[in-house]
Amino acid sequence: MVFSRFIWSILAFVAAIVLTAIGLGIYLQKPEFPVTNSLFVLALILETAALLWYLTRIRRDLLKLINALVNDDPTMQFSRVRRDPYFNAIHAGFNSLISDFRLVRLDREAEQRFFEETVNHVQFGLVAFNENGEVRMINRAFLELFGITALDRLDVLEDVAPDLPAFFKQFSPGKETLKKISLADGQHHLIFLASGFVLKGEKITLLSVRDISREIDRNELDAWQKLLRVLRHEILNSLSPIKLIAGNLSKRLQPEGEMVPLEGLSEKEATDIKTGLDTIHRRASGLSVFLDAYTNLYRTPEFKPEATEIAPLLQRIIGLFKEEAENLKIQLKLEQANKGLELLMDERMIEQVLINLVKNAMEAVKERTSKTISLSAFKSDYATVISVSDSGAGIPEDQLESIFIPFFSTKESGTGIGLSFSQHVMQLHGGHIRVHSTPGQGSVFHLRFGTRIGKVK
Repeated sequence: MVFSRFIWSILAFVAAIVLTAIGLGIYLQKPEFPVTNSLFVLALILETAALLWYLTRIRRDLLKLINALVNDDPTMQFSRVRRDPYFNAIHAGFNSLISDFRLVRLDREAEQRFFEETVNHVQFGLVAFNENGEVRMINRAFLELFGITALDRLDVLEDVAPDLPAFFKQFSPGKETLKKISLADGQHHLIFLASGFVLKGEKITLLSVRDISREIDRNELDAWQKLLRVLRHEILNSLSPIKLIAGNLSKRLQPEGEMVPLEGLSEKEATDIKTGLDTIHRRASGLSVFLDAYTNLYRTPEFKPEATEIAPLLQRIIGLFKEEAENLKIQLKLEQANKGLELLMDERMIEQVLINLVKNAMEAVKERTSKTISLSAFKSDYATVISVSDSGAGIPEDQLESIFIPFFSTKESGTGIGLSFSQHVMQLHGGHIRVHSTPGQGSVFHLRFGTRIGKVK
């Protein structure tokens, strides 16, 4: 019925054109009617133009439809207020198509947003790239791990570590690799797992990377704590009776402050015995104190996190060492700490950690020509970092992995407990401590606080 109306409209236009042409032909034979002839010519032109406009209306509407779909124009609507039911039906179909296409695009955008949020939510890095090293997808955790803001090609990773691009490209699907890599904030133990697929004829490698440094640190610390408990139990079981017996023998040899010679022993022999027993007693007591000190070190303190402003804390640390630094001609300064920057922390613990780090830094720079120690704090998109840097000689690369192990020390008089304690405190805060050291240039210790313990302002 609607199509018939369209045909009848065309026939009406054609009939009008034919009748006008006939009338024009008749009046052309009558020169005395020039005005009438002109009116017939004008009418013929207008009728022909109207017919052409009517026939090309669908083409124009199709072009509008295509532009609306390509440009996703939400305001584009075809009018249905027409007397012609044929175009009414066509425009209704066009409007329905635009609406459906818009819904499909919205659904696709929603799915893309859901995919991006899901990928960025996971706590391990993800990157997808083709055979040419062009990155097709990357998540926030990957960027955070490698300290970059964007990545479109794997070659950019050469700035992070020269061998990374080649290392990434050599992965085959299903391959899992553990790699130790030195990043800007220290050494990390990373696990890589690759899978492959083909998308639109392009071979894609999907690589996941997870930092297991914290787990390794935690396992090492747990192992040492267990070892300390065993050592304390076993050694004290031996030292206690030795100390008791040695003390009793010493009293018997010198009950009133004067030496009592034993039967069959010369005075010199008795003196030697007394000296030896005193030495045993003194050494046993020292070992007991030593073991008690180390045991107390790993006795988990009560953790009381509170909102703490970082800048005043760093200023107090500088004030604590100000006089000593001036005497040693060390420049101790606060390099960066935004006012109002707060963190949920146990202030007593972190203060002790910073004291340990500054003491170590002062030891590192006291024999150097340039003596500079800098404290700083800043907030990134993912964490808050407190740093202590020095211009010392740096830490040899072969010692970097050992400095957080209990009892290990690079100093002859060191106990080797400061950095181990610092690592334990940072684990309580849900963060970690890392060191970046360049031989001959100095070291930087980073206390990196995540968002698990508290929200950073």
